[in-house]
Amino acid sequence: MPACLHLISNFDFRQNHVCKFSHFEKHQQFDNFDRQIGKSRTMNLVADIGNTLIKVAWFEQGEIIENYRFPREDPVDFGNIISRRHADKAIVSSVSTEYPALMNAHATVFKKMILLDHTTPLPLTIKYRTPETLGRDRIAACAGARYLFPGSNLLVIDAGTAITIDFVSANGEYQGGNISPGLQIRFRALHEYTAKLPLMNRDSGYPKFGTDTRTAIAAGVQQGIAYELNGYMDDFAGKYADCKFIITGGDASFFVSELKRTIFAIPELVLKGLNFILEFNT
Repeated sequence: MPACLHLISNFDFRQNHVCKFSHFEKHQQFDNFDRQIGKSRTMNLVADIGNTLIKVAWFEQGEIIENYRFPREDPVDFGNIISRRHADKAIVSSVSTEYPALMNAHATVFKKMILLDHTTPLPLTIKYRTPETLGRDRIAACAGARYLFPGSNLLVIDAGTAITIDFVSANGEYQGGNISPGLQIRFRALHEYTAKLPLMNRDSGYPKFGTDTRTAIAAGVQQGIAYELNGYMDDFAGKYADCKFIITGGDASFFVSELKRTIFAIPELVLKGLNFILEFNT
């Protein structure tokens, strides 16, 4: 069980593990520069097109006022959704070319629109050897962490389709990170690359040590991820005494109770980071 889980969100991951961390206290950490960046009074549209989900949000003065999320394969009218509210500026991060093209079709309604890529000016210094291959969602998540915790060493965990673990130094340098298979990928790999192992889904009631094949898979995959993440956190806590740990992503809520150190759970981290990048370019 974590020493303390701080939730920065409009909704809760695990009520019984949440420590009080008010909106006012959070923003007391910002320096004067960060109070301005990301707090524009104009309306911003932010779109995050991931491997599994599409997330669209409207920001005003640095806060989400409305948002949608739906499966990427859902035949929802994306163009209709982004037209629901007027926005002065927009930014889109995508793993594909389909939705940026659709955003371009609506570009004339925005005073400014950014399609995030490796050439976009960022509030971080990128030290990655191949910035053109660095995932847009990883950039945005780290920018969001930097926005919320300026001047801190940051380990950013995104537990999504893939699990990414990225490090941002206290002086704002993105120094790199690791990519690991996510929860469902691990379950599918065991099923698809073996003759008889069944396909499992995440199971909050699994034992710590399997007593049959199904619980052995559930325990092995889920405990394996928990040990992996705790190992990273222990390693970075040893290197950086003031390191802050942040988790986001679709499976974050499933793992927070298994993480042993104080951690900040921020479901909208990528969206907040995209808004920060948009304001940084205004």
